[in-house]
Amino acid sequence: MKGRLLSKEKLAKYTSWRVGGPAERLYIPFDRQDLCEFIAALPDSEPVFWMGLGSNLLVRDGGLRGTVINTKGRLKEMKLAEDGSVYVEAGVPCAHVARFCAERGLIGAEFLAGIPGTMGGALKMNAGAFGGETWGIVKQVEMIDAVGKISLRYPGDFKVSYRSVKNFESEWFLSCRLQLQQGDTAASQQKIKGLLENRAKTQPTNQPSCGSVFKNPEGDYAARLIEKTGLKGYAIGGACVSEKHANFIVNTGNATAADIEDLIHYVQNKVQEHQGVELQTEVCMVGERDVETQNLAALQKPEKFGRVAVLMGGSAAERAVSLKSGAAVYDALKRKGVDAVAIDVTGSPIDALNGIKVDRVFNIIHGRGGEDGVLQGVLQVMGIPYTGSGVMASALTMDKLRTKLCWQGYGLVTPKWCLLQDENDLDNCIEKLGFPVIVKPAQEGSSIGMSKANSRDELLKALQVALKYRCDVYAESWVKGKEYTVAVLNDEALPVIRLETPNAFYDYEAKYNATTTQYHCPSGLNQEQELFLRNLAVTASNVVGVKGWARVDVFIDDSGQYQLIEINTVPGMTDHSLVPMAAKQAGISFDDLVLRVLETSLG
Repeated sequence: MKGRLLSKEKLAKYTSWRVGGPAERLYIPFDRQDLCEFIAALPDSEPVFWMGLGSNLLVRDGGLRGTVINTKGRLKEMKLAEDGSVYVEAGVPCAHVARFCAERGLIGAEFLAGIPGTMGGALKMNAGAFGGETWGIVKQVEMIDAVGKISLRYPGDFKVSYRSVKNFESEWFLSCRLQLQQGDTAASQQKIKGLLENRAKTQPTNQPSCGSVFKNPEGDYAARLIEKTGLKGYAIGGACVSEKHANFIVNTGNATAADIEDLIHYVQNKVQEHQGVELQTEVCMVGERDVETQNLAALQKPEKFGRVAVLMGGSAAERAVSLKSGAAVYDALKRKGVDAVAIDVTGSPIDALNGIKVDRVFNIIHGRGGEDGVLQGVLQVMGIPYTGSGVMASALTMDKLRTKLCWQGYGLVTPKWCLLQDENDLDNCIEKLGFPVIVKPAQEGSSIGMSKANSRDELLKALQVALKYRCDVYAESWVKGKEYTVAVLNDEALPVIRLETPNAFYDYEAKYNATTTQYHCPSGLNQEQELFLRNLAVTASNVVGVKGWARVDVFIDDSGQYQLIEINTVPGMTDHSLVPMAAKQAGISFDDLVLRVLETSLG
């Protein structure tokens, strides 16, 4: 045996998705003869799996039992045969085949340039791209069986269809001969160049993926159906439906195979639900889920939560946002198997819950009536556990002014401010703060009622706008610098997000409607600065008694000084929301985030 035999070798570095557990044994053959001898020596009962470039393949986190044979960089002979056919061994990358044929004036194999795998894999699944299919150009193949015997086979020996090849049991492709036509080298090379340019424009070639995940249904495209269902950008953990091409799932950096598989099933279910089409996978999924994932799933027994009421809506200015957040939370709980009921609270929460037996509440009502201690007090009296902070912390943090006073008393830094009760306070405010300032209603969220003022007239108008919300109004010194937000989940800070908007400030429009707002996560801070802001967010939360989850908004001004702005104890959970974004960066899927927040109601 001349090849390399490795034990418990992690397969993530051998797959294009960069995920996958260990192979019980991994064999990298020295050459064709060595491979034949190795296979012949294997026990009859030994499971064998072949890998090339590891594309179109999802190896589960628990890995593969038996022996994995990796032909990457092996079985790489390619030559022009005497009969004019092209002889290609199974380990040759498809892109190399396309270039080899074009250089020799042979046309018909250009589409192989768009297939990110080896010829062995292309033969196994009848891989195709840009209208071409592998078996359309195959003349003959060599197969090797479980005892090392080599046989010649022909296209008529196989049942070939779209992305499917039914072949002989316990036989694997060693090589093939391709039958092509004579043509113009320059034209063929130009065609390949055009195909590759088109691939770069339309596919996420700079991120780890497997290629197309789903087969195209007859007469339609999987990508169109997925995009129409609104799933572009949807993520579970570190796996995300590509924004560039909806039939690609990319690893954003920390995905597990379980994340990817869960996302595949989620996409299938949603497309079936909304489009009435059952998508079939093109990707090959092998191996076992790891023990840790299985144990985690066992621990997340949804029945322990009982019946959960997702309270949403409310009567505050943030009602529309709350309804969107509530719908997303409800869907996530249902996906997790939780017995959930969605309740739109339009008046009294007591009336909303009347006659409905629930074991706990997931509170996602933003603003007054849901975030200010009122709902928390009602639920406490009714003896119903709920998510998030208690009565005192909720009431305190809903009032931005009192929150600032608490932070200041603890020694934390927050921008200077001035209380504005009527027009008589304007001149004192101007003398104390100067311009520009931002005027805020003290008990509204989502930047509702806020205005920037650069003059006395603008200050008066801003005051008049804010007074409509029937609460204290204050002006705050305008902070010049970079804006950040930090989510806190069970006393642990999630990755910091930096916000950029072309608007005057991060207002309601920028938060929920604009497509020009930029979110940077990772934030661009160095490790020390990132850790400082995370610790600051936890401290700022603890000072005002926050429990469960929250989001802290903070600036770092042009002098390098942090400036705490406010804290939200029922943050948004919409597709524009920041807590899910930070959780995603931490490798927590939206559904798992929702479940973790629900866990805070267990006490």
